[in-house]
Amino acid sequence: MSSEGKRILILGAGFGGLTAANLLQKNLSSLSSSVKYQISIIDQKDYFMMGLVNLWILSGIRTLEDSKIDLNRLENRGIRYLNDKVTKIDVTSKTVTIRGSSQLKLKYDYLIIALGTEYAIEEVNGFLENGGFNLYDPDQVPKLRERILSLKKGRIAICIASIPYKCPPAPYEASLLINDILVKNGTRDLIDIDIYTPTPITLPVAGAKVSKDVIKLLNDHHINFHPFHKIKRVLDMGEMEFENGNLVKYDLLIGIPPHKVPEVIRNSGLIKQGHNWINVDKFSLKTDYENVFAIGDVTEIKVNENVAIPKAGVFAEAQAKVVSQQIVDDIENDKNKQSSSLFDGKGFCFMEVGNGKAGYVAADFYHVDGPATLLEPPSDESYKKKLDFEKSKLNEWLLL
Repeated sequence: MSSEGKRILILGAGFGGLTAANLLQKNLSSLSSSVKYQISIIDQKDYFMMGLVNLWILSGIRTLEDSKIDLNRLENRGIRYLNDKVTKIDVTSKTVTIRGSSQLKLKYDYLIIALGTEYAIEEVNGFLENGGFNLYDPDQVPKLRERILSLKKGRIAICIASIPYKCPPAPYEASLLINDILVKNGTRDLIDIDIYTPTPITLPVAGAKVSKDVIKLLNDHHINFHPFHKIKRVLDMGEMEFENGNLVKYDLLIGIPPHKVPEVIRNSGLIKQGHNWINVDKFSLKTDYENVFAIGDVTEIKVNENVAIPKAGVFAEAQAKVVSQQIVDDIENDKNKQSSSLFDGKGFCFMEVGNGKAGYVAADFYHVDGPATLLEPPSDESYKKKLDFEKSKLNEWLLL
């Protein structure tokens, strides 16, 4: 063991990484003083902001700058924070290389990979060249809001490029919030809102019942849903083509970009042949390598042939809790007993609809009878819970 004790390295400071870092620090610090450890977390961003805040920026109730929380705050909690890019992961030598000026190699005893996904909107032919907006890029959202407010008539097209993508309800939330913006702006009657997806239903991951509930919400707000529409290319500023041959005109194009595993993961041999994401044990989140775990969006956890655990922060958080406890148990018991901490496949999300209301989706993907999901109707209470959720997590992870 090194002089600093057990070295725990966490790659990525999103939901999963922040949860793991804080829980490990809290639980390991409560063990006997003879237990030595160092927790390090690496992220190329110097701030944290929940993805759900994008839609509040779109709605105009928040600004981008006011929503960023400095990751340096982790140092106040006894967690070493490195603002850098991971360039190599070597599970054989148990090292991670970061960019730095000297390509610094960091050794680990435990590794948690929580790097999330990369966006590949450039893979949609003509999208960037013809003024499309990436809904998941927080830097583009303020400009998108300006364009929505300046539009007086025409069609807003929201295109889901491919699956899987983060936070499955988000495109539908966005359409409902855009509807709300247009109503308040007095322009809704002259603007159509259309959603295009390659899938047969709105939310395949949530099943037919919840998907029908989402369709009803869209219909109630006169939002048009187009299944079996996979975008092929954007032809020019104002027209796009789908793989089914349909040509569609638009005045404002919003895209949910293709998602892919970060390049460093692809180059580090962590992806099995024929797979696109890291495979892990569905309960323990262990990879095939000693003391290497992967959590959140960088993984693919198949529940059955058609359904995988969604790419959403609450699942990364739940998985981080499981992994953290396993590491604590391992350090405390020195491998004398196996940890009983297991991921249960449960999660939830809020689906905002505008006008201060939100629906609530609860899911149990490991249910004995198969994945079970439920969408509660929009309410003021669920909207308040969504606001409180962000506040409580920021306090838990980063604020003093």
